[in-house]
Amino acid sequence: MELERELSALRVEWPPTPAFTLELGRRRRRWPVVAAIALAAIAVAFAVPQSRASILHFFDIGSVRVRVVDTLPPAQERPLSKGLGRRVSLQEARADISGLLLPPTKTVPPLYLGPGNVLSLVFAHQEEPVLLSELLGGGGVYLKKLAAGATSFEGVRVGNASGLWLSGSPHVFFTPQRSPRLAGNVLLWESGSTTYRLEGRKLGKSEAIAIAESLRRG
Repeated sequence: MELERELSALRVEWPPTPAFTLELGRRRRRWPVVAAIALAAIAVAFAVPQSRASILHFFDIGSVRVRVVDTLPPAQERPLSKGLGRRVSLQEARADISGLLLPPTKTVPPLYLGPGNVLSLVFAHQEEPVLLSELLGGGGVYLKKLAAGATSFEGVRVGNASGLWLSGSPHVFFTPQRSPRLAGNVLLWESGSTTYRLEGRKLGKSEAIAIAESLRRG
């Protein structure tokens, strides 16, 4: 306590406080540039296997967690339309997924709600099936992917959202209360509080992004 009293009694001549000016407008203009540089840096790092494995040991896009492993676990090959859950109406889907997106088709494809409130639908693109899955964030549910070194990763933009493109060798995909399955090329992105996953065996990166950007509000 003596030391405390002695320190309190000290009279320190502090230098005058400098004046600070916040230039908020200038700082705001820098963010798009910073974001673009960061995205470019990530894309370059993804191209290097050693860096990719380090960065993506755990990599999250919304409610999807990607993990790089040396060896993939056993998984089944299943049609994209199998095991999606119970069929629901468009009204139910809207109630569960506030950011519901639908493909630009003439009719609404059948909608399915699976464990963890994962809403899924399958539609045709150039006569090939494409699976769109949507998951409202904040519920602690993760769709998990395990990928080995033969799967390539690339940071992308879907409109104004950041995303991740997985292609090349199949990876293993987990959903709640479902056995793991092998998945093809996949585009992941998050908008608002909703995570979106677009999968197609023959999808290319550019057409996957084009499809994602053409989705309409439900």
